[in-house]
Amino acid sequence: MSDRWPHFLKGFWVLDVVVRMKSFSAAAEYLNVSQSAVSQQIRVLENEYGSLFDRHPRQLKPTELCLELASHLRKGFSHIEEGAMVIHQKSNQVTLSVLPSIGSAWLIPRLHKFQELHPEIEVRLSMSEALVDFSDTGLDAGIRLGSGDYPDLIAKPLCDEEVFLVCSPARVKDFSQPPVFSDLRRQLLIYDNARNKQNWPAWVKATGQDDIPVQQKLMISDSGQVIRMALAGRGVALVRRVLVADELRSGELVKLFGVSLKLKSQYYFVLPKRSRGQPSVTVFYKWLKSEFEPYRS
Repeated sequence: MSDRWPHFLKGFWVLDVVVRMKSFSAAAEYLNVSQSAVSQQIRVLENEYGSLFDRHPRQLKPTELCLELASHLRKGFSHIEEGAMVIHQKSNQVTLSVLPSIGSAWLIPRLHKFQELHPEIEVRLSMSEALVDFSDTGLDAGIRLGSGDYPDLIAKPLCDEEVFLVCSPARVKDFSQPPVFSDLRRQLLIYDNARNKQNWPAWVKATGQDDIPVQQKLMISDSGQVIRMALAGRGVALVRRVLVADELRSGELVKLFGVSLKLKSQYYFVLPKRSRGQPSVTVFYKWLKSEFEPYRS
């Protein structure tokens, strides 16, 4: 029977409907077929299993055998229906793990463009610094800044990154023209909690200086808040290029000294193998890649 049961799938579905509708005619109407087509499918099953209905004038009574078989069929079809619904929902949504820095400062301000292009796809963001385990979460993909070495994940490079100092146009007036490093002695340095090789010590080394004193330092873990402090003229900020590209373009922020620390890390779009080929993920990646295109070297 194990090799033959696929041939009875259509009949199984018809039987499930007949039992639920309690008549051949109602089942035929539900399935949009003729009553004789329903009867034919039931006869095929009865040739294999035996009598499934006691037929009386104006009454159709399922046998014990029929009820037992129908009970198993309903469980199976319910599982199939549930799985199909989950897949359908996933085809219309994408759940992403995103670094808070690029999420708040770069992705969210641009997300409206994706939503205008693809209103049928719901985007869900989970913002975390942690490297999440995709194997036991509902996450479809993520955006990460790193080396690209992510075991068991597909990593697609988006663009490289660099770090430099910025300030508001109003604060530029506090600097010599052209600015010199000693000007920073009178400035508050605002920076995030990135590792040292992506932060102030590494930037100082990139300038060729042994040390660059500042008046004060303020570390804020949220890169978005670092940028907001710089926009408000509170001090000079050490920032990542991608996160302040819009503000530099608009003139709201000004790059200082022309010195950039080129990071070995890049931005990557990462996804587990199970997400490969998922329509919503594919559509989102194509849009994301186009948004990153201006930053690619």
